[in-house]
Amino acid sequence: MCSFHTHGWFRFLLVFIACGSAFGGESSENGFDEAQVMRYEKRMAEQGSFKPAPGLSPIDRPAPVELSGKIVPTDLSLDASIWLHLPDPTVAPEVFKRRLDITRFGQEAIRREYERIYRQTESYIKEIEQPRKLRLTLSDCLQRALANNYQIKIDGYAPAISTAQIAQAQAAFDLAFFANINRNNTDQPTPSALFAAQTDTTTISGGIRKLLATGATVTLTQSMVRVDNPGFQFNLLNPSYTQSFIAELRQPLLRNFGIDFNRSQINIRKNERKINEEAFRARVIEILVNTEQAYWTLVAARRNVVTGAEILAQSEQTYEQVKARAEFDAFGTLLASSRANVKAQEFNYIDIKNQVRNAEDTLLNTINDPEFPLSADFEIIPVDNPTTVAIVRDHFAAVETALQRRPEIIQTRHGVDVARLQLGIAKNQALPQLDVIYRMTLSGLGPSSDQAFDQMTGGNFVDQFVGLEFGWSPGERAERAGIRIATLQQSQSVLSYKQALDNIITDCRVALRNLETNYEQLVPSYEAMIASAENLRSLQERQERKSPAGLNAVFDAQNDLARARQALLQAAVNYNIGIVDVERAKGTLLEYNNVILAQQP
Repeated sequence: MCSFHTHGWFRFLLVFIACGSAFGGESSENGFDEAQVMRYEKRMAEQGSFKPAPGLSPIDRPAPVELSGKIVPTDLSLDASIWLHLPDPTVAPEVFKRRLDITRFGQEAIRREYERIYRQTESYIKEIEQPRKLRLTLSDCLQRALANNYQIKIDGYAPAISTAQIAQAQAAFDLAFFANINRNNTDQPTPSALFAAQTDTTTISGGIRKLLATGATVTLTQSMVRVDNPGFQFNLLNPSYTQSFIAELRQPLLRNFGIDFNRSQINIRKNERKINEEAFRARVIEILVNTEQAYWTLVAARRNVVTGAEILAQSEQTYEQVKARAEFDAFGTLLASSRANVKAQEFNYIDIKNQVRNAEDTLLNTINDPEFPLSADFEIIPVDNPTTVAIVRDHFAAVETALQRRPEIIQTRHGVDVARLQLGIAKNQALPQLDVIYRMTLSGLGPSSDQAFDQMTGGNFVDQFVGLEFGWSPGERAERAGIRIATLQQSQSVLSYKQALDNIITDCRVALRNLETNYEQLVPSYEAMIASAENLRSLQERQERKSPAGLNAVFDAQNDLARARQALLQAAVNYNIGIVDVERAKGTLLEYNNVILAQQP
């Protein structure tokens, strides 16, 4: 069972990134006025809804956020310089209005054109809307996945089964009670009258048996035998009762000897339980990673809808301008290429909308929440924004932590222990059988069971037996093959452990390197987007004064801007996925999300 504690859960906060020259000069690229943006940030800060970046976050422990599971509105003030370009469809109208408010256009005609583009974009965005809307934070999704994911529930049985198997192995040392009763009637011819022809024998016995840790078996047996010879006159006691108490100790000296051997099955089961626990922990980590990936994939898909809708609206606006010149100076080829570009954007936008539906289904299938069945149509609205805050990582400490905490390394360690125990069992079973036996018997005889019991407890008749039992297979083919198999399996497990070490080191280093790469790509992606936006704006400002053929460059600029926005969005999403991937590679994702695994009583 896994429990998800909401208090103290760690998650990165979105903060504003100052992108070097993005606001440099008298007028920022893409027409954003530096003074206007700074005043906007200051106003937000005064309202308590925006805080500038304080610097790098502490190592491995970002600022905590309370995960109450409540619906919170998307805060557009966070990372305003980036997310004004990449809004969620639910807030796109507000973002478009803010773009117009803080953007300085060179011509009033350009402003009106952008207003028309934004209105058309909003109409396209509505195509992904569903009547039933579902606002989810990342913490909501993680909580629901932990509580409802089918695979977590399925794998959760394995540790419980292993615990029962430990009890099953320990039960070999439990005290066992046995009892039997039988009656035997014989009637056969005899060569002499001194022998009874008919015998009626009744035997009742019972006792306890226990296996000791050394391999010895202790058996205590109490039995009563009643013998009746009907018509036989030569027996002094007819019927006669015999009471016997037998204490027997059978101790192996070679095969099956030793505490280590006799507890080996228990130790194997304990190692298997630990392996299954780590496998379950690995499964929970996998589900958390998949849930977060699905969440950020949906975030990217929805924001890509705005980008796709906007480029489609821009293409249509440019196409309408070319059509308006058709009777004046527009070439037929330009008109055809403009229309082809619009249809290509329509084709892309259909695929973008489909990606949203696929991302929603993937997230719901990961969560498996019965409240949100896949058969129902939901519009899932992710509430959380991706973070762009820089995270400091100690590579050496991260790798060292991974070698101690990764489930795979713990599993292979216990796998080596299991192989070692199996080898010990195989070697022990290859030994000859040599058992020493000691048996003591107290006996009593009488005309009744009580008198026979009294005589037995008097200790007048005591039998003692000491013996050795030996057994050996001269060829030892099966025993030697067993040792060979166990030896090879041990070598195999050691190599698996070494392989796990190298794989974990590589995985951790790659995850850390990817995280740093993803972060480093944010600024170039942002600046490329700004440059593309400025290029498009410049072309649009000059389109009234240039030849119709020059309008073809506008299409390229529009496509460049769309690709730049998609690249920035993907870089931000990859960075957020990279953060959780580093925690996965370190084996600390559960602690990072404050998830505690506990066994159900």
